[in-house]
Amino acid sequence: MSGSNRNASICCNICGGTNFSDMPKRPKVRCMTCGSLERTRAVALHIDKLALSSGSSILHFAPELGLSQKLRALDGVNYRAVDLNPERFKAFGLDIDIERFDLAVDIFDLPENTYDLIVHNHVLEHPECNYTVILLKLAKALTENGVMLFTVPVLPGHFSDELIKLSHQEKVARFGPMIHVRRFGADFLQETLGMIFRLPERYDLTRSFKESILLEANIPEHHWRAYTGASVFEVRRRDIRV
Repeated sequence: MSGSNRNASICCNICGGTNFSDMPKRPKVRCMTCGSLERTRAVALHIDKLALSSGSSILHFAPELGLSQKLRALDGVNYRAVDLNPERFKAFGLDIDIERFDLAVDIFDLPENTYDLIVHNHVLEHPECNYTVILLKLAKALTENGVMLFTVPVLPGHFSDELIKLSHQEKVARFGPMIHVRRFGADFLQETLGMIFRLPERYDLTRSFKESILLEANIPEHHWRAYTGASVFEVRRRDIRV
């Protein structure tokens, strides 16, 4: 990579912000204007590539501030934001109508063949239920040409999935403050997500976007050619394997 590329200016591709703050073990990755992270900016690149038309229906889980604003600003779209705890978003400054949606219960009421775009980032590690059913129901809610874009915290090594009856305090002690009951391990992506949907054996973001674009959007290079927590899974109904 040339020196000019390495020194390229960075700019949030969601809001245009140019100042970034540190996250634990991840320097200068959080946009100080809209709060976007590597994964949300990568998802935004995929959304731009889709070129959604007027009248498109969008379902957005756990809506991020900047990404929500971007989606709502698309011309003529029908935007629906949902979360298990909608009230928590008021503290984040996201002043939109967010419906309560429990993935362990309400997923069965989701209409099929309805949404042109479904987005969820770092959501699947939380639901205390069968995550495979969640993904299949979401995929079936897509229109024929609809797309689901999602990310999960892919970590090195093993996969684990533990559902256990505990108090909230006990769950925090066991799974951490974010209560990740599920661990997606890079060594077993094909045996987990890859058994639900067709996934590339090797992730390579540069197949879809020029390196200069990724640099400008402040997506660090270690996310480009390996499955990580910023890897965007792009799924259509035809990708369902079961």
